[in-house]
Amino acid sequence: MLLAFFSALCISSSAQITITAATFPVAGDTFKIAYDMNPANIQAATPPGGNQLWDFTGLQTTQSDVLIYRPASAGVHSMSFPGTELTTITPNAETYYNITNTQFQITGYAGLAPANLGIQVLANYSPAIIARRAPLNFFDVNTQNSALTLPFSTEQLPDTLFSGIPFVPDSFRIRLNTNRLDVVDAWGTCQIPGGSYPVLRLKRTSTTSTGLDIKVPFLGWVDLSTFLGGGGGGTPIGNFIGTDTTVTYHFLNGIEHQEIAVATMNNDLSQVQSVEFKDNAIVADFEAYAPGAANIQAFPNPAVERVRFDCTNLPSEEYTLKIFNIIGKVVWKQNYMISGNRSMTLELEDFRKGTYLYSLVDSKGNIVGTKRLVVLKP
Repeated sequence: MLLAFFSALCISSSAQITITAATFPVAGDTFKIAYDMNPANIQAATPPGGNQLWDFTGLQTTQSDVLIYRPASAGVHSMSFPGTELTTITPNAETYYNITNTQFQITGYAGLAPANLGIQVLANYSPAIIARRAPLNFFDVNTQNSALTLPFSTEQLPDTLFSGIPFVPDSFRIRLNTNRLDVVDAWGTCQIPGGSYPVLRLKRTSTTSTGLDIKVPFLGWVDLSTFLGGGGGGTPIGNFIGTDTTVTYHFLNGIEHQEIAVATMNNDLSQVQSVEFKDNAIVADFEAYAPGAANIQAFPNPAVERVRFDCTNLPSEEYTLKIFNIIGKVVWKQNYMISGNRSMTLELEDFRKGTYLYSLVDSKGNIVGTKRLVVLKP
């Protein structure tokens, strides 16, 4: 009996994997990502412990994306992030990363500001956010605090944001403070569509507090909540103030650079709200985004209820956005005045399930881009 016990113990111990720095993303990595925004019967928050099976094979792809890691020098804003090694580039932002022997860090980003304010910012985290650690083992516990301050002029924002406050300041700043608690609380096997992987499960609890400061003559920077009774006061800009807590479960493999799955819990932690997972079936027919070039891109794609078209780096003039069916017939079009960057959202209730093409054309008939759009229906 003792021999059987110790044999079982040895087998159990050997099944636990260790996540090393060899799994950190590197330049050239292409992550194909699928999203299930309404997962059914997914049990990610099982009790802590070993030798578990997480069966996510029932996940459905409601959105998909492709993320490419490039050398930092490929970014337009790389000079603002000295010493970084990698960047990922999307139509709305460039994110920069640093790699050490033990950490994969997010150092900052250049692009649209948080809270959908519609302005461009350069943001450096202090200190850098640790996205991944190595070596990582069962029972590891790590904490981190990171801050981000974004100052800018009120002239960059719509006047409606300041309704309800005593006066409109010359400038203000957003303060984001993030606290993370990472606990490697389980290990076992994670099954997703098209693959089965030995994993460690990392439970991440992220608490983000958002504050707003305004610059007052003779006083300097003052917390806006001082003028709003200690809170948002129901004002448009005051609605940004507050604290949010998010719990996610990350399933990490000892070989794959990409996380196998990330499950986001709802507010009361009773069920999984959404799952991001490694897409083993995605067709790599995407067009890589080139920084500084005029571009249009649809997100999400595939789309279900609505789709957003992100246009970037466009000369100021009128453009026509067209959508064609599979036989080349125009089924929808709309004209837009665009200067630089703009996003347009289209509701898809009148579109049938299927594959379409979308194309953006300038006033002279020059095509900015023509790409594929897939529409899914429940």
